[in-house]
Amino acid sequence: MKTRTQKNHVKTWIKVWALLLLAISSYGQTNYKQTGATTITIAGTSTMHDWTMTSPSANYNASFEVNADGTPSALNSVTFTMLAESLKSKENAMDKNAYKSLKTDKYKDITFQLSSAKISGKTITCTGNLTIAGTTKPIEMDVVYELKNGNLAFKGSKKIKMTDFKVEPPTFMFGAIKTGDEITISLDVTLAPAKL
Repeated sequence: MKTRTQKNHVKTWIKVWALLLLAISSYGQTNYKQTGATTITIAGTSTMHDWTMTSPSANYNASFEVNADGTPSALNSVTFTMLAESLKSKENAMDKNAYKSLKTDKYKDITFQLSSAKISGKTITCTGNLTIAGTTKPIEMDVVYELKNGNLAFKGSKKIKMTDFKVEPPTFMFGAIKTGDEITISLDVTLAPAKL
């Protein structure tokens, strides 16, 4: 028959092993948030000239498994949210027509939710669901990372068609100027380990 002291020792060892297993399972997994300036750019064409709209205020959250040197070995999750009306061009009329096409009166945000990722060298292939103007479509996008003082700096771009997301390409001057259907979304963001 076990004494009270023996039972206490057993309970202590169970707790120690539980803590060790928890530490092993979570080793290297780190949550990240953006730090410093972040830029999302949408570039397209029109019958008059090329155009760009830029937002400096997207919100990123990500979870990586990292190696001892800080490089990522796996990307577990990414969420991205951007206020659609934070996108600005150099022309107020263009912004107004773009917001109308994006239906920002009803759909305030553009979002992305990661479903899977593959890391090869310094390139991360992200697959997930992009939502624009209330329509969600799966996309695949490559981003390249660089390790900078413990932070991860990312750059990437993806071409999409506005009509795939039920967005009508904006027109100007009563339809005299028409924008092209294809646009390029580019990101430039630095993520830092989130403080506990």
